[in-house]
Amino acid sequence: MLKHLLILLALGLGVIPANAEVPLSGTLVATRPCPAYQSISRQTNPGDVALVPGRSYTLVAANKTPATHLWVVVPGAQPDRRWVETACGTTTADLGATSSEPSLSPTYRGTQYVLAINWQPAFCETAPQVTECRDQRPNSFEASHFTLHGLWPQPRNNEYCGVSDRDIWASRDGRWHDLPRLDLTIAQRRDLDQVMPGSRSGLDRHEWTKHGTCYGADQREYIADSLDLMLALNTSRVVELFAGNIGKRVTLAQIREAFDATFGPGAGERVSLSCERDGNRILITELQINLTGDITGPDDLGALMLAADPADSDCRSGQVDAVGLR
Repeated sequence: MLKHLLILLALGLGVIPANAEVPLSGTLVATRPCPAYQSISRQTNPGDVALVPGRSYTLVAANKTPATHLWVVVPGAQPDRRWVETACGTTTADLGATSSEPSLSPTYRGTQYVLAINWQPAFCETAPQVTECRDQRPNSFEASHFTLHGLWPQPRNNEYCGVSDRDIWASRDGRWHDLPRLDLTIAQRRDLDQVMPGSRSGLDRHEWTKHGTCYGADQREYIADSLDLMLALNTSRVVELFAGNIGKRVTLAQIREAFDATFGPGAGERVSLSCERDGNRILITELQINLTGDITGPDDLGALMLAADPADSDCRSGQVDAVGLR
């Protein structure tokens, strides 16, 4: 189960986190020919793009408060949203007191991300026609583990950042295979296909296009962070609760207790349930988990949850479905 990620963690090669974005408006007027990075942590710069002194660039966000980097639109760059140091220009935006030291505690107020995870057998009862639901097996990964729906920057209308109209409509219309393939490593693709069965239907492309483009990092970092969170969940008491109660009813209170036992008291309050009626049954189809802070690896999940706002839940209990269509 996600053996590659476990090996990476053992070797101390965990990914560097995405930044806690603070939305901004206004412009940056460049005073220096600074490099414009796609990812701050990895300092990737496709096309070796640099700011042009004297030119004005539209602001999108700051990486945190106080800011060390600004997310700006660089016309003609691919992708066109890039990170530059605050010292690279002047702006009228309120960036707070500048600092060259990284913040070790979250500066974002509220819920920064929502991690949506499925109980795949129940999801497939509601969508039996999709490719990934046609050949479920009792010994498959999704029979006893959570699967990834997506990692969603908040607020919920923070979507489709810098995405072409063509891709927006393909995403919204469900023509997900018309969207560009993700640029992932071989290991990431293997692990993602396991933990996100919906990638067979192009769900990974849709999630990146709609949500990942607003994450402030490249595709590999976005997926690496998502995989880290899934690894934490799929080695927790929460997945044990679900796998040990297949065919039985579990309550929101039980689920929250399992989160508290694994990730710390109060973590469960950051979890909500989505349920669907299937005949005379109420099935748990999805959990949504509120998160705030930098994602540096699986061990951070508890702190990320506790830094976020509590979640409301309309569903209070439901059945843990067994793999296979009823």
